[in-house]
Amino acid sequence: MSLNERGKNALDRGGCLESIVEVGNEKTCNYFVDGKTGDIKTIPRKESTSSTGLSRPLLVECIEKIATNLPHVTLRRGAGVSWVTEDNKGLGGLEVHLEDGTVVSATNVIGADGKWSKVRTSFKSLNSQANLVSCTGFGLLMFGESTPKGFENNDGTYIIFPPEEYIPKDFYIIGSSLTNGGMALAMVCSDSITGRYPWLQPEAELKSKDKGKGGWKDEISLEKSGTDDSDTDLSGNLEKLFKEVVPAFHAVIDKEFYKSARIQRRASWLQMSAKEGKDVSYSTEDGRVTLIGDAAHAMTASMGEGGNCAMESAAKLADAVTLSMKESGETICTVNTLNAAFLKFGLSRPKEVQPIQEMSAARNNK
Repeated sequence: MSLNERGKNALDRGGCLESIVEVGNEKTCNYFVDGKTGDIKTIPRKESTSSTGLSRPLLVECIEKIATNLPHVTLRRGAGVSWVTEDNKGLGGLEVHLEDGTVVSATNVIGADGKWSKVRTSFKSLNSQANLVSCTGFGLLMFGESTPKGFENNDGTYIIFPPEEYIPKDFYIIGSSLTNGGMALAMVCSDSITGRYPWLQPEAELKSKDKGKGGWKDEISLEKSGTDDSDTDLSGNLEKLFKEVVPAFHAVIDKEFYKSARIQRRASWLQMSAKEGKDVSYSTEDGRVTLIGDAAHAMTASMGEGGNCAMESAAKLADAVTLSMKESGETICTVNTLNAAFLKFGLSRPKEVQPIQEMSAARNNK
């Protein structure tokens, strides 16, 4: 992923930015590559500050190292949320039921559990606002442990285009250097490409009753390589396509990239809308639960803003808590003040982030 000014400011607020910059790759430009000739044109980025590229696991590792040293913080991994209920003891709290069968009691809950959020679906006032919207177009992901020859610069993102005479222009490839010395490739496709290459057809959309059951795995179609059927051999067919349309790029990448190929389902984003006369809110009406990140505002990857907006939302929520404590004259946050902060955040944040979601979706549908 690529951290822009929005995400870096949020991480700086949390004391995480320095360690992340140390392990990430600073991005100052884009490299436009002619897939037929191999010619590369350097395009400086317009942003005032450079972005930082790193993998999501590495980002999580950096944040966890900071969090483990904070007081009153308990980290637990390996058990996702199944659902959240009001406690049955009449104390007005919440119970978070985990996949391993354990239950955690809490006064307040922040749902940061992704697009298929079990926290969101546990509360009608939140889930009734949510609608997953599919876009046209889809992506194909590939990974390699080696960097293709001529693509060694890690200060920018490579964008490989088919030649001018290739019509219709229904795909391009994004190459991002990995900190382990390898490279990730994302082939961004328009729906029209499946008319000429039916083996690129992504899996059908999930039925409503099945959405969310597989979590993040719902985003990825099954691998189609490793079969004897030439119509479904993704690895072999993809190699033929690259050799035909982007021969210069094909000449420098290893077969391991093709073998790793996975087709993603069509991009989708989370549209939150309220009933007539009401405003969208990421919080329950009592302020005990709020949503951040993809649980509240999942967006397509076309602008690279999803992760950055998620981190900014975390910082905005912290700001809301600090402001509510200041208004209440508190040095230790009470439950009532936390509820008030969640409510303020829940009503204010959609107005800031929903325009970004819509712009991202519009770019995906071009």
